[in-house]
Amino acid sequence: MKRRTFVTQIITGTAALTSSAHYTFAQERRYLTEEQALKLVFPSSAKIVKEAKELSDEQLQAVQKALGVRLQSRSQTFYRGETNGATDGYAMIANEIGKEQFITFIVGIAKEFKIQRVALMVFRESRGWEVADARFTGQFRGKTVRDRFLVGSDIIGITGATLSARAFGRGARKALVLCEALYKK
Repeated sequence: MKRRTFVTQIITGTAALTSSAHYTFAQERRYLTEEQALKLVFPSSAKIVKEAKELSDEQLQAVQKALGVRLQSRSQTFYRGETNGATDGYAMIANEIGKEQFITFIVGIAKEFKIQRVALMVFRESRGWEVADARFTGQFRGKTVRDRFLVGSDIIGITGATLSARAFGRGARKALVLCEALYKK
């Protein structure tokens, strides 16, 4: 196939792409694997348990009301750090839209339902990668569902990374609200 024909097909969306091909975003940067992120959040836990939880009707309504958005699914995946049968904390891997692509990060939550750690795992945007900086992610430490998680209010944004910072705020708040709904007794 000639280059000109191939480029034209790509632009018009008529190029035949095989289903076995694996595509990554041109700007994708991996900072942490799932294993590394979980070790960062649960450094001293004896074991980490992956749990798929299902929201009840009441929980779903309460979460959607608290977040002001409709959830895509009732089922949520959480990780729970455990030592000697006692829970050390919780974690959720969040995928939030930045400007155009998903930003993947982990939200670590202490057993008192306060954010313990937030860390960037995969960044796919062309701008805004500065949210990986500890000066930014450290702002989330100690926040609870009573906090607003708004850039310019209780989160100091980063010039050129406003949409990424907002994505972190949305994802962290969502993880906290879901965690409380599913685990708080």
